Amino acid sequence: MAAPKTRVVVDRTALRDALLGAEADPIRVLTGGPDELRVDDTALPAIRLGPAIRLAVDPATLAPALDAGVGPDVLLDIAAPDAPILVRSADQGSFTTLVMPVPLPAAD
Repeated sequence: MAAPKTRVVVDRTALRDALLGAEADPIRVLTGGPDELRVDDTALPAIRLGPAIRLAVDPATLAPALDAGVGPDVLLDIAAPDAPILVRSADQGSFTTLVMPVPLPAAD
């Protein structure tokens, strides 16, 4: 795997809840500023190291990885919008899983 260019630490439960929001479209677009992670239009407090991100995920693949995590925060290591996301528990670094992003929706 390529080295991560961007690292984001965010509340694990808040991210899961935002991913599983009530919208009908199963694809969620993640973008990030220096102190937030946006899931579509929902802004979550976060810490970002590295360049801004923009990628799409399917909640059916990312939510189970978040459910299996340990502790209140999750660390997302992102190399590119088309490369696997390394999902780690921020408190327990030995838990890791990979989640593959999906192509950004055509309207984006």
